[in-house]
Amino acid sequence: MFDNISEEYLNIDNVEKLQEFQCEDEIQVENFLKEESYNLMERNLVRTRLFFDQDKNLIGFYSLFNDTIKMSKQKREQMDVSLPDKVKEIPAIRLHYLGVDSRFRKNYYGAFILTSALYHCARISEMSGCTLITVESTKKAKTFYEKFDFQYICPKVPYYNYALNTKYLAHLLDN
Repeated sequence: MFDNISEEYLNIDNVEKLQEFQCEDEIQVENFLKEESYNLMERNLVRTRLFFDQDKNLIGFYSLFNDTIKMSKQKREQMDVSLPDKVKEIPAIRLHYLGVDSRFRKNYYGAFILTSALYHCARISEMSGCTLITVESTKKAKTFYEKFDFQYICPKVPYYNYALNTKYLAHLLDN
């Protein structure tokens, strides 16, 4: 089913395709892609990866950036994170946005795109020692991230913070 899907980083050659993206039920996702993603990429703050079908229709995307996060000792233990003494912040990769065009929903593209994001996060972690992948989930998307073993950390109105320890992604690199 996914054999005809191609992925590439957002660049000047595909920026016009962003205007075709529709995500009416989560307008902030659509607005980010159309209005902010390219500017942030040019400033080297975010990397956005686009997914196209065989007809070059934009199916979806995800954006990543480097992050740090503080969490209580109890949450660190729950997340299996062990910090050196006096270190307070945990290195993380933020899954800034993930979106699937409304016209392509119900075809498991979201899972496919998240798996690609997790694979790339595992590679980044392998190279830089990054411990967590974090995401600020909308209420609607909470169950989606929980299916991939993201653990709830805390609320951040109007979002819900989730995290996943990168050491549990090693199996993605063995292929």
